[in-house]
Amino acid sequence: MVALEIEAPGCARLRAQQTLLAVFLGYAIFALCFQGIFYLFEYRNSDSLAPTFIKLQKDVVWTAVLSAVFYVGVIQAPKVGTLLRPYSLILLAFCIWVVAVKAAELSTYGTYSIALLTLKNLILYAAMIPLLSMLSEEAQNNLARKMLVVLVAVALAQSAFSATLFILFPEYAFWRDDPYNGFTPFVGLFSNPNRFGLFLNMGAAVLCTVLVASTSWRTIVAAAGLLALALSIFYAAALSQLIVYFFLLGYAAMIAAVKVGWRCLRLPAVMVTAAIAIGWVGLNFKSPLSDETHTGGLVWDVRNLAALAVNGKTLDGEPFRFTSDSFINRGKEISDLLESFGFRWAWQGSGALVRQQSSEAPLEQRLFGRPDHLAPASQSQFVYLYFRYGLVGLLVFFGVLAIPAVRSFLMLMRRSEEPRLMLLSYHLCLVAFIVTFVPDNGLLDFPTNFLLFFVLFAIQSLTAPLKRPPVLESKPEPRHS
Repeated sequence: MVALEIEAPGCARLRAQQTLLAVFLGYAIFALCFQGIFYLFEYRNSDSLAPTFIKLQKDVVWTAVLSAVFYVGVIQAPKVGTLLRPYSLILLAFCIWVVAVKAAELSTYGTYSIALLTLKNLILYAAMIPLLSMLSEEAQNNLARKMLVVLVAVALAQSAFSATLFILFPEYAFWRDDPYNGFTPFVGLFSNPNRFGLFLNMGAAVLCTVLVASTSWRTIVAAAGLLALALSIFYAAALSQLIVYFFLLGYAAMIAAVKVGWRCLRLPAVMVTAAIAIGWVGLNFKSPLSDETHTGGLVWDVRNLAALAVNGKTLDGEPFRFTSDSFINRGKEISDLLESFGFRWAWQGSGALVRQQSSEAPLEQRLFGRPDHLAPASQSQFVYLYFRYGLVGLLVFFGVLAIPAVRSFLMLMRRSEEPRLMLLSYHLCLVAFIVTFVPDNGLLDFPTNFLLFFVLFAIQSLTAPLKRPPVLESKPEPRHS
């Protein structure tokens, strides 16, 4: 009876953690499919016209999930010491800085909607990192392992959904803001093609690990899944994410060469096969590749630039100029960034690009940022943070990303240890985020914020030092005379 009474609290906590894992994974699937509301309500100005109470459902449910995590991880077995880890303090510093900047902006300009949206999308979802870290090590590992399965399953399912919609029901596609002569890109159940492409790259990151680690039929399945995801990213018309895809596979091959030897050659083989498949499908079927009759857009600019480099003239014989908003907006972003430091670039009549001196932005703007409605438009996540939260906010956010990235890389490179497959998957996911944030801005987009903070939690959990049970020293028995 005494033994049963002692074990009962532990069994109850174990059942509570198992229930919590099921609830959390259920919310993850719900979050990855929530943007399906775009198919149910009218889509206008890059947003759904769904009622506000429907849009807020994801945040209400997430608050309930966080409350359950707090109850299981904190109240049942307090582990407040995890809040004092150095990384948790850096994350807390970033959140405090964002709150302080938005509070000052709110008091001056009264921008309530911007402040509430920022705090809801950032603080509410960043809270998962310290709260999930209070669960037991076994629960954290189980959650990280099962989340990888969810990522791959949902990525492949949404790719199949997008392909079905593209082939059989193109009239129901909600994303029509594209320059491709009636072509409707794959978006799955996400809000735009770039976010969908980033999510597919996370699924590809997991399959890269399976491909180099398996020696059975899983190798063929992983290779087929990688090819399917490559074609889906291509049909999302997200060129930046297609570049991220091939970069991820090459980067994973480099790491695998150190840990698993010759099996790393499977990744370059998939890269070549994916490139051939994309080229063949793009030239023989309806695809994002524009033809000679369609002048304009990102693909046209790339083809025109290639023709200028190879043949010495453009496809239409006209002087080369960028027509894609992607190039034009990023060029303006670089100009705004340089101008804030007192440099301005301008074109002379001879066609030469020269630097002109201009008045730099005040020091306080460079350190603390500008109000959201006064800051220039930004394509890059890092430039977005610089203009709105200053160099201080940018450096702290960079630390939030760089610390787990470097720490996981160093742990993966240790030759004396066995390959850490889960850690490799999440490391590749984080690399996909970092590379994406260079040309693209999407931290505050749901569910990108949920995915990013979970990846950061998983890496922190998998790189944390294991706790070993204390060694009990045997005391010598007293000697009797």
